[in-house]
Amino acid sequence: MRLVSLFVYSLQWLAIAASPTLLGLFVGVILSLQSGQLNSLTIIAWGTVGFIIGGFWAERIRKQTGLSEFFGRLAGARDKPKSR
Repeated sequence: MRLVSLFVYSLQWLAIAASPTLLGLFVGVILSLQSGQLNSLTIIAWGTVGFIIGGFWAERIRKQTGLSEFFGRLAGARDKPKSR
């Protein structure tokens, strides 16, 4: 059971780190296309920067609130308040 919880914990960490990574890849593609050619080194470099930022962000969330609590708050958040 410990192996399953470690796997879920890792997936939660990667889910948090994936958002800045995808943003970095998107910035890399935009900058690469702006220069006139699709340069894979630029895309990989920006993706790496995004993953590093995402890793620091995921670690900060893990240490401050906890990964399960963070995703629990996201899943339990209401879109609009109850009307009286």
